[in-house]
Formats: sequence, structure tokens, C-alpha cells
Amino acid sequence: MEAIYIIIGLIVIGAIYTVVEHRRMKKISLERGEPKLCEDARSFDYRNVDTKIIREVWNELQECLGKYNGKPFPIKAEDLFDDTYKLDPDDLDDAYWAVADRLGIDTENPENNPYWNKVTSVKNLVLFLHNQPRLNAHNKSFKPTPKSGAV
Repeated sequence: MEAIYIIIGLIVIGAIYTVVEHRRMKKISLERGEPKLCEDARSFDYRNVDTKIIREVWNELQECLGKYNGKPFPIKAEDLFDDTYKLDPDDLDDAYWAVADRLGIDTENPENNPYWNKVTSVKNLVLFLHNQPRLNAHNKSFKPTPKSGAV
């Protein structure tokens, strides 16, 4: 019988945490207003950073984070995955792999990347992907996700 109370207690704590976290993200979303990809792109040296990567990371994270008030979450380059989004490391890995697959980015030998073990923010993820080599055969067949406008 005690086990049932423990399980029910854990479910209640999990539900409360989920509601509090949703409200926190909704508050951030309301404070930031409309999501603007071009504003996020200006946070980068977009003449030297591949804008396809910026766009695809933006799209992937918006899909991962969901919608608040019927609008996608307004992502900023300086957002921290752990502090701002409370993003599970597995979800971050999924976003990385999805973007890398779509853009034909080589995922071999990531330890040679200057951003290895430094991906804590949206900007660092973009720069990490930017510094990975490309798979030549894939570059010619790139098709961006149809979610956002061009950078």
C-alpha cells in the first residue's frame, strides 16, 4: 500500500513540475513577443556562418519546444539549453542529429571540433554544426524545412 502512495506522490510532483515549467516558458514567450528568425540570425556573423544551419537549428528547436499562445517559441541565440529551456540532453542530441542529417553535415570525429563539449546554447550548437565537415554528395540535394522564411 505504501508503494501506491509513493507512486501517486511522484505522479503529482511530476504534474506540478510540468505545469510550473509550462507557465515559465509561456511567460518567457510572452515577454519576447513574436518569433523572429532574422533577429536571431543577426546574433551571428551571418556572412561567415552558414545561414542554412541557423535556419534549420531554429526550425528544429521550435518544433522541439512547442507552441505557447498558439505561436512557436521565440528562440534567441544566447538561450541556454539547460537554464532557459530545461532541455533534456537526449532531446538536444535528437536536434543535432536531425539538423546534421538534413544538411549533410558529417557527424564523425566531433572531438576535433573547437566547440566539442561546449554546446550549452543555441549559438554554440549552430557554431558546432558549422565547424563540422560537410558530406559532399548531400550538399546538392538540400531541401530546407518549410517552416520559416529565409534568413
